[in-house]
Amino acid sequence: MSALVISLDFELFWGVADSRTISSYRKNIEGALYAIPHILKLFHRYEVKATWATVGMLMCRDFEHWREISPRLTPGYTRRTCSTYTLTDIVRSNQSLFFSRPTVSKILDTPGQELATHTYSHFYCREPGASPEQFAADLECAAFVGKDLGVAYKSIVFPRNQVKPEYLPVLRQAGIKVFRGNPSHALYADGHVTPGGVAGRAVRFADSWVSLTGSHVSSPTYDDGLVNVRASQFLRPYSQKLGFLEKLRLHRIKSEMSKAAASNGVFHLWWHPHNFGLETEKNLHTLEEILQHYCRLRDSNGMRSLAMQDFAKVKVV
Repeated sequence: MSALVISLDFELFWGVADSRTISSYRKNIEGALYAIPHILKLFHRYEVKATWATVGMLMCRDFEHWREISPRLTPGYTRRTCSTYTLTDIVRSNQSLFFSRPTVSKILDTPGQELATHTYSHFYCREPGASPEQFAADLECAAFVGKDLGVAYKSIVFPRNQVKPEYLPVLRQAGIKVFRGNPSHALYADGHVTPGGVAGRAVRFADSWVSLTGSHVSSPTYDDGLVNVRASQFLRPYSQKLGFLEKLRLHRIKSEMSKAAASNGVFHLWWHPHNFGLETEKNLHTLEEILQHYCRLRDSNGMRSLAMQDFAKVKVV
């Protein structure tokens, strides 16, 4: 059975607070909130499922609600600037960039959409000072906020793709059954961290346009009693400077989708809504072309659209 899987890391400013400033990234976050209803319309139009891995904090109603909710253990990062619990003043002054419960409700109201967890606080499992116990407390908070919206999580995407084996038993304890793993190629296996320094990052960047690391079509596997639905490709945002290469980028994605359809494999495409925050119309056009290609593969090869949670019900090897 071949499948297209789409997952989105829905974070708002929680996901970039340690690397961006409000002034430099405001338009991207505001643009994401504009783009999401249009993304949902495209998914609905083409009958495509998607998994929205959502930071629990953004599901709080407002600043006061956020301040009321705290895990029994907060992250013990050595670099305290990585902790979203240090953002009190910034959050108070910029609430629209941090909270959007109405957007979460729109996702839940759209047929075929799964709300997964991206942890409560955008938890970094590979950050020095973090522990499985802190992670468990974080997921308890995520479950608490999800329950308030009638959601019980079945899937997770690790922030910055920091999948760490010793954290997997915590997922089972939290009732989570499926996670997004990383491609097996050495350049992707450790998630956000890229081996090889500048050269490695350059290869990963170019790999979005030209196949330098080979195909990342895969099949779901069991990993410590959980289903690992590996990522295949990150959907990079449209770039004016590289617009002349847009056909190459689309060809790379469509070719991988076609390989999955022909081999009963899984093509797992992912991105962040804030990647659509600028050049929104161009990015939506790219997404529509991808979804149209999926429809052709559905009709010709029987390819299915699946959310991550669907793999909890599918027999894997």
